[in-house]
Amino acid sequence: MAALVKFLSFFLVLVCAVRYSESRSFVIDYENDCFLKDGEPFRYISGSFHYFRVPRFYWKDRLMKMKAGGLNAVQTYIAWNIHEPVQGQYNFDGDADIVSFIELANSLGLLVIVRAGPYICAEWEFGGYPPWLLKNTSIMLRSTDNHQYLTCVQSWMGVLLPKLQPLLYANGGPIISVQVENEYGSFFACDHDYLKFLEQLFRQFLGNNIILFTVDGDSEADLQCGTIPSLYATVDFGASTDPEQAFAVMRKFSPHGPLVNTEFYPGWLDRWSVPHQTRPASMVASTLDKILSMNASVNFYMYEGGTNFGFMNGAGYNKSAHFLIPSITSYDYDAPLTEAGDTTTKFRILQETIAKHEKFPYMPVPANTTKFAYGKVQMSRSATFLEALPKLSDPFGPVNGTFPLTMEQIGQNYGFIVYRATIPDSFYQSSAIFSISGLLRDRAIIYVGNVRQATMFGYPGSQTLSLDIGDFLQLDILVENMGRLNQGTADAKGILGNVTLNGTVLRDWQIFPTNLGNLFAEDSSFVPPSDEHKTELSNMDDSFAPAFFYGEFQVNSSFDTFLQLPGWSKGQAFVNGFNLGRYWPVVGPQITLFVPANVLSISQNPASVVLLELDSAPCEFPENCYVEFVSTPSINGPVHPLGRDQIEA
Repeated sequence: MAALVKFLSFFLVLVCAVRYSESRSFVIDYENDCFLKDGEPFRYISGSFHYFRVPRFYWKDRLMKMKAGGLNAVQTYIAWNIHEPVQGQYNFDGDADIVSFIELANSLGLLVIVRAGPYICAEWEFGGYPPWLLKNTSIMLRSTDNHQYLTCVQSWMGVLLPKLQPLLYANGGPIISVQVENEYGSFFACDHDYLKFLEQLFRQFLGNNIILFTVDGDSEADLQCGTIPSLYATVDFGASTDPEQAFAVMRKFSPHGPLVNTEFYPGWLDRWSVPHQTRPASMVASTLDKILSMNASVNFYMYEGGTNFGFMNGAGYNKSAHFLIPSITSYDYDAPLTEAGDTTTKFRILQETIAKHEKFPYMPVPANTTKFAYGKVQMSRSATFLEALPKLSDPFGPVNGTFPLTMEQIGQNYGFIVYRATIPDSFYQSSAIFSISGLLRDRAIIYVGNVRQATMFGYPGSQTLSLDIGDFLQLDILVENMGRLNQGTADAKGILGNVTLNGTVLRDWQIFPTNLGNLFAEDSSFVPPSDEHKTELSNMDDSFAPAFFYGEFQVNSSFDTFLQLPGWSKGQAFVNGFNLGRYWPVVGPQITLFVPANVLSISQNPASVVLLELDSAPCEFPENCYVEFVSTPSINGPVHPLGRDQIEA
């Protein structure tokens, strides 16, 4: 009898689950130009929030603020490079746990819109592509013209999409739609077969009970290349655009169905050397009011921008001047929620605008997190970059090559790489013209005999400068990858071409991959090199040598803070071994780096600060050799142009 009762109970639960699943649907009503959610007309008001730009520690805080702001959905990209950092090795843990992020949104009553890629842009490093794709120097991205690329995409989607399938709305989850590719209409290939290939791949794993859509700018040319009839075409535009005109263009490609602005810009992104971008809240609210009056669905891009921690900033390209302009570390975006998740005046104004059009349950807005000024931290130099090179390149380097190889060819994804060659004896105690006959990507510090002589930026064509060669016939070139282009084109890093002295091609290179994380291994320390190594580098003039600096401070409470670097020039900052990102205050506009509370732990005292300063530290006098933790961010500082000419050290 007990077994029968147990069976009947199980059967009843199963029947209820099936009926519940059958009652759930999210579809397009083409006759009435709207979405239908469970058979009822529905319009989403969503916000972009990238799980990979905000520590998991703060996901719930941000999502609750989004819901309190009047949103009923959250939109996120999926960054392939986060999840498959090494080909065939996958990461879905911690801050990369996309399934937990979606489940959390669901538990808070938010629907989810997924932008699955494989290309995402997002001003993210390489547009979300994993750099190992570039081991094949002839690869063609975002096209059916390269079999290897298509195979890699199939493999990746075969891992990702099955994780999303149980989370689709029809299956009981919160995902109401999935974007295929991203803004493909602005890509030169204009390969509709590529979009068809992706659509078939998505349908294979997600089935037919999910809306698949595209998004492009509000121009006919973009939509002609970026859409196919079987994918629902949407547009993106900002507050300065007339919604009626933008949606009129969309209607030429989606004659029926809901109006959708997939990226409505309340702010804009920042690049180094370009003034901080803002958009007036009143203008954003006015355009939003028009969008909602048209019964359109809308997604704010961004609602919270977050941070490009580590080496994850992308880069744009100045077509007229032919040089790369990297994104800054902050992705604040002048969004309704700041980089640190604080509500703003814009948040409140947009909340009021939404309330005019949609009823949403009142809920208190979570308080902004506490910001704490931990104060000044004295810094001291521990080792130059070349002194630390054996540790940084352990256990792989160096790689030998007759000619320079790219970062990707030797298996390094991000950061810094060192090229070393022996200068021919004929150049002993002379001057020589140094040239890179191909591409330098992106910034190089050139040493002769361990003495820094110049800095070069990567520009197309041959680059030359004069070097003074003394007794020590060793050439070292420290190349920094400042962020791959986020536009979806191949952007290999390092030296792409030959290096010459007076026209003589240098051969037989030692190429050192580097991992700054090695400095934080348990057996690592920031002590000066051994006496033996000091003798080896006895000819070094290191007054301008890239070097590591170390400091400690006490943490009595774990609060958000901001790292300010008065007098420092350019480099990479770490707190408790966590890579905060790039700093470059001498170029601007970003002056401080965001330090989330989860990086600081009361149990880890003293806390540590490490800087890799590449250019010039304010440490001629010890009293000036410090950093400071402050309670107020500064991302709107003065800007100075990126120099095209060589910079003498």
